Amino acid sequence: MSSGAERTTESFFSIAPQNMRQYQRMTGPRTLPPVDSVDRRILATIQNDGRISLTELAAAIPLGLSATRIRLQKLQESGVIEGYSAHVDPAALGYPLRALVRLSVHGRQDDRVFAIVEAEPRIVRCLRVTGEICFVFEIVAADMAELEGITLQLAKLGDLATDMVYEVVSDRAVPV
Repeated sequence: MSSGAERTTESFFSIAPQNMRQYQRMTGPRTLPPVDSVDRRILATIQNDGRISLTELAAAIPLGLSATRIRLQKLQESGVIEGYSAHVDPAALGYPLRALVRLSVHGRQDDRVFAIVEAEPRIVRCLRVTGEICFVFEIVAADMAELEGITLQLAKLGDLATDMVYEVVSDRAVPV
């Protein structure tokens, strides 16, 4: 493992994490480049350690430094790599409650749902899904009153069901 100074000088993570509005990419035509076995090794390595230096990544593949940099940039620019982020324990930031909320909207109210999601940072994940349910949200909250305030906003748009999360059993990286 390299030192923090090496990571700073060799940082190659120049793209920001994506916003909640990823649905546009999913619903429109999207062509991703083919991902070969070298790209898959790069992806597996950075999913395991997103802070790995470029030098360490090149050695892990193994591939030359320039070739690794070029492949990584192509994966970023093409959208295969959507961003980099840290996994943070919500309870450490004062959000001990985590809930999954399912919403069936009445009519076409996607824009109203998206506006609530954009305005409410405690909605940490929003999935637009098929079936009887239209949206699934993951919400973190300081207490039940805070959770209720968020769900009341969503309930104005349709039928709502809320499940409290006891424990996150698995939160895996995408298989490569």
